[in-house]
Amino acid sequence: MKTGFNLDTLRENSFFFSLILFVLFLPFSEAMVSISAGFLLVQALLLFSWKHPSVPHGSWLNLGMILSIFGVYLAGMILTRDVPFAVYELKKVVFWIIIPLALFLSPLLSSQRFFILLLLYCASVLAATFLGTFRLIFRDYFQITDFRDIILVSHIRFSFQLLLALIIAFWLLITGKKVPGIGNYRVGWVVYTLWLLFFLFLLKSMTGIFAFFGTAFVALLVFIVRQKNRKLKLALITGLLIVTAVPSIYLYRMVSRFYNLEQLNSETVERFTLSGNPYSFDFEAKEKENGHWVNAYICEPELRKEWNKVATIPYDSIDGGGYTCSGTLIRYLTSKGLRKDSVGVSRLTPVDIQAIESGIANIVYVNQSFSFYPRLYETIWELDHYWYSGDPNNQSFSQRIEYVKASLVLIGHYPLTGIGTGNWKIKYAEAYEEMKSQLIPENQGPSHNQYLNYLVKFGIPGFLYILAMVLIPIFREGHRRNLLFWLFLTSMAIVNLGDANLETHMGLSFFCFFYSLFLWHFPAGYREVRK
Repeated sequence: MKTGFNLDTLRENSFFFSLILFVLFLPFSEAMVSISAGFLLVQALLLFSWKHPSVPHGSWLNLGMILSIFGVYLAGMILTRDVPFAVYELKKVVFWIIIPLALFLSPLLSSQRFFILLLLYCASVLAATFLGTFRLIFRDYFQITDFRDIILVSHIRFSFQLLLALIIAFWLLITGKKVPGIGNYRVGWVVYTLWLLFFLFLLKSMTGIFAFFGTAFVALLVFIVRQKNRKLKLALITGLLIVTAVPSIYLYRMVSRFYNLEQLNSETVERFTLSGNPYSFDFEAKEKENGHWVNAYICEPELRKEWNKVATIPYDSIDGGGYTCSGTLIRYLTSKGLRKDSVGVSRLTPVDIQAIESGIANIVYVNQSFSFYPRLYETIWELDHYWYSGDPNNQSFSQRIEYVKASLVLIGHYPLTGIGTGNWKIKYAEAYEEMKSQLIPENQGPSHNQYLNYLVKFGIPGFLYILAMVLIPIFREGHRRNLLFWLFLTSMAIVNLGDANLETHMGLSFFCFFYSLFLWHFPAGYREVRK
C-alpha cells in the first residue's frame, strides 16, 4: 500500500510539474513548448499514469473523437501529390495526439492545483508583457525595427494567449467564489485586466483586438440573456452598445478622414511655386496619404535641390527602407499636407528628415510606438491601394484577400474531397494562375483562415467532421454551461478567422493544451457562474 501511494503521488506531482513547465514557457519559447508537450506524454507513459485511481476521468470515446482529427490529415494523404510536404504537415498537427492523450492519461488535477496552474499562466503572460514593453522602450538597443518583434513568439499567437489571460481574469472576477488557498483579489484582477488590455492595443494585433471585441460582445450577450434584474440588464445592454459603437465610430472617423480629400480642378489649381517654377499634376492618379493627393503640387527640381542640402541620403538614391528616397519624400510631404516644393522641404524638422531617410513615408508612423492609430491607418491605406491598383503584393491585409479568393476557387473545384494533405502549394499555384492574380510567386500562400483551410484541404464533409469532433466531447463531458471554457472557444473561433492557427506549432499546442485541460481537469464545482 505504501509503495502504491508513493507511486500515485509521483504521478500527480510529475503531471503537475509538466503542466507548469508548459504554461511558463508558452509566451516565451516555441522550442520549450515542444519539449514540454513531449514531456507531458512521456511522463504519463513511463509512470503508467492511467493506473492512477482517478483515470480514466472521462470517456474514451471522447478521446477517440479528438485523436481522429489527426486521422483526417492521414486520410488526406490519399490525394497527396507532394509526399515530403504532406509529412511536414503531419508533423505540425501531431499535437492533436500528443497533448490530448497526455492530459487524458494523467491523474485528475485537484481544484487547488487547477487554479494554481491558471494563476501561473496569467503570471507568465504578465511577465511576457513586461518584457515586451521593456524591449519596445529600448528597441534601438535590441535592434527592433518591427513592433511585432517585441514579443519572443509570434505576435498573433501571443495575442490570443493574452486574450485567454483576460478571460481568466474576467471569470475569476465574476465567479463569486474564492480561489482555494489564494483568495479572490478583485482590485488586483481589475488592474491586471486594464494592463493586459493596454498591452493588447500596444501589440497592435488586428486579429487579437478583433477577437477581444467579439468575445466581449458574446460574453455581454450571454449575461443579458441570463440576467433577470432589470437595472443590471440595462447596464449590460449599455455595455454591449459601447463595445459595439466605440470601435465602429472610431473606424468610421478614420475612414472618413482618409477620404476627406481636396477636390482638384485642372483649370483652377495653382500652377507655379512661390519661386515661379511649374508644378506637375497627375489628375488620374489615385494614390493618397493622410487625406491628401500624392501626385499633385510636385516640383521635382526644387525638391531635389532643397533635399540634397539638408539630407545625408541624396534625392535620387535608395532610402533605409529600400525605396527611392524621392518617392518617400513626396509621400511624406503629402502626409503633412505640404506641397512638394522648396517651401515644403524647408518645413521638415530634423525628426522628419531622419524618418524619411529611414524609409518612413508618412508622419502617422513617426514616434507612434504606443498608438494603435498607425496600425489601423496602414490597413486602410493597403485596402485603398489594392482597390485602385489591384496589386496586393507586400501588403498583409491585401494579400489575405487574394488568399481568400484563391481558397474559394479551390473549394468550388473540390467541395467534397478537398485537395488533400500536402497539396496546397501545387493547388494554390493553379488557383492563382486561374485567377490571373498579380501576386508574385513568393507572396502566394494558403488562406489565413482556419475554416477555409479545412474546407480547402478536406472538403465540406471533412470540415464538418472536425468541427463535430471538437464540439461533441464538450457536451458529453458536462461543460454545457462552463462560461470560461466557452469564452475560450469563442475567442479561438474568432482568431481563427484571421489565421490558420490550428496548423501552426504554437497555435495548435496552445489550443490542444487548454481545450484538454478544461475538458478533463476543470473542477466540477466551478463549471457554472453562481448568480
